Amino acid sequence: MIEWLVFLISVAPFIELRGAIPLAIAAGYDPVSVFIICVVLNLLIIPIAFVMLDFILPPIRRRVKFVDHIFGWFVKRARKHQRLSLVGLAAFVGIPLPVTGAYTGALIAYTAGIDRKRAALAIAAGVVIAGIIIWVLATLGIIWIRGVSL
Repeated sequence: MIEWLVFLISVAPFIELRGAIPLAIAAGYDPVSVFIICVVLNLLIIPIAFVMLDFILPPIRRRVKFVDHIFGWFVKRARKHQRLSLVGLAAFVGIPLPVTGAYTGALIAYTAGIDRKRAALAIAAGVVIAGIIIWVLATLGIIWIRGVSL
């Protein structure tokens, strides 16, 4: 049962591995296996998020001119600072806080018009960084989930 919960939390938008790693470690699973599984699941989110955005955002952009204007503004700014944008994207995703994960990173890259392959690498780097930070904190007992008795 806990395996499914960890899986669902690992792929849940805005929670992702930040919630799954402490939960699995608190439930007594091997910390190394937990790290590997949660990071891999989180990396699989990247292409899925881009595909989801392809279906959701274009109709909105066509219907709402203000949103299309904002997209254009983001794209123009991001292309001027492509390398800095990628470092910033990796750093943003690497911050181990809710709402700073792969889904949000993909949304930022999409709206800023950053090349998907480069953005995916930056997001992946951020996911690994966040995974390491959360894993270390959960393994040391600095972050934990109380009452896990599964």
